[in-house]
Amino acid sequence: MANKQAVKLLKKEDVEGFNHWIRQRRKTGKKSIDLDDKDLSELDLQGIDLGDAHLNGSNLRGTNLENANLENARLRQADLRKACLRGANLSNANLKNAKCKGADFKKAKLKGVKGL
Repeated sequence: MANKQAVKLLKKEDVEGFNHWIRQRRKTGKKSIDLDDKDLSELDLQGIDLGDAHLNGSNLRGTNLENANLENARLRQADLRKACLRGANLSNANLKNAKCKGADFKKAKLKGVKGL
């Protein structure tokens, strides 16, 4: 189940607030966050920290994820069409069956990515 606070911050495009919230959450030992099947399309989330996030089946179409941290993220069957992932860290992310047509991966870190 997705965390309502996380979704609210993301929908408001409050990257600074979300990143602060996720750092506090990690201090309590909660490493991942469930955002499976959420519609986060067309948002400006440049620099967002979604490391270890569960984004399976999520709609990230047209979302700006430039310089985002998506290390170890689960993006199976996610819609990343026309998303900006320039400079994003996707190390060890799982993109199996993700839709990536038109996504911009220029200068993205792709070491260990599954499914690309």
